[in-house]
Amino acid sequence: MNTILRAATAIAGALTLSTPALATDVSYDFLEVRFVDTEIENIDGDGFALGGSYNFHDNWLVTGSYTSQDFDFDLDLTAFEVGVGYVWALDPKYDLFATGSYVDIEVDGTGGSASDDGFRFIGGIRSRLNDKIEVRAALNYLDIDDSDTFVELAGDYYFTDQFAFGITIDVGGDADELTLGGRYFFGNRRVR
Repeated sequence: MNTILRAATAIAGALTLSTPALATDVSYDFLEVRFVDTEIENIDGDGFALGGSYNFHDNWLVTGSYTSQDFDFDLDLTAFEVGVGYVWALDPKYDLFATGSYVDIEVDGTGGSASDDGFRFIGGIRSRLNDKIEVRAALNYLDIDDSDTFVELAGDYYFTDQFAFGITIDVGGDADELTLGGRYFFGNRRVR
């Protein structure tokens, strides 16, 4: 069971879908759908993730995500995360952000199931380089059973003001993860 929990911890650490900050001309209110591909040592898995962020007061955010993945050796992972965050405007092109989240994971396999929970802290920088391109980088600290730190590098291409498609790469600990997906922005509010 400890092997399952360690694998689940590494998987959950790679899941950083709720990074909530965008630069100047972008709404902090979004929903996203992503394809998720994770590699943990010799175990590969893929699935999908749903996530979002909502600016509820000035620079404060609430974030959340749900992830479902199927791994080698008939392992299935489900992860749920909910948190709050804050955004600091550095200048019209750059924001700093930080979030704290509660994380709950469950792993099911032929040898049984296991679940655990813990917390995650994320801090980083985000920039809208121009009308079409956004980039971000973050450090992600996850503490479930054991702790790990991951580095996130990401970019999005905006087809319209409301829709962007992007890639995210997370590396660190025992896991590497690649996500591809779209973000839909539903609000006009700005954090400033």
